[in-house]
Amino acid sequence: MQQRETKWTPMKALGSANKKVESLGIPIFDPKLLQNENLNFGDLATYNDEQITSLLVIYGGYKASLETKVADVEASYGALDAAFNEGYSTALFRTTKEYEEAEKKKPTRDELRGEIMSKYDALRDLKREIIEQEIELKRLQGLLNTYTSAYNAVSRVVTLRTKGADKL
Repeated sequence: MQQRETKWTPMKALGSANKKVESLGIPIFDPKLLQNENLNFGDLATYNDEQITSLLVIYGGYKASLETKVADVEASYGALDAAFNEGYSTALFRTTKEYEEAEKKKPTRDELRGEIMSKYDALRDLKREIIEQEIELKRLQGLLNTYTSAYNAVSRVVTLRTKGADKL
């Protein structure tokens, strides 16, 4: 029995991207990062050096991991986008040529796009994949920005403490 393929929707693409991001195992930023370590981002200023070191290691690790994943998704997105643009240009040429050969009035740009996307399944599927990659990339970049900010905040505390120790 053949499994029926469900219709693609932007919400399904968003759900798919969310699952990919969640599968990385990097938690969405939580000020109470690790309950077993009793680390709460809001208490940063009161932490001892060992606790601050733990935060730097945790946030730095997540940051590095996200930077690698963002680079991977950007590369994949770029390749898919380039393939789509090449395929679309070819399809546009062929479709326009068909109208010229039939001596029919050439449709508007939007009409041509609609015709091409309905006529070429591979291009439509590729565009959907690009949308999914873009969603995943935006989610990863947001998470990376959050962990970068947290890492930088902890690093500033270290800098301020070091600067204060130099004055002694």
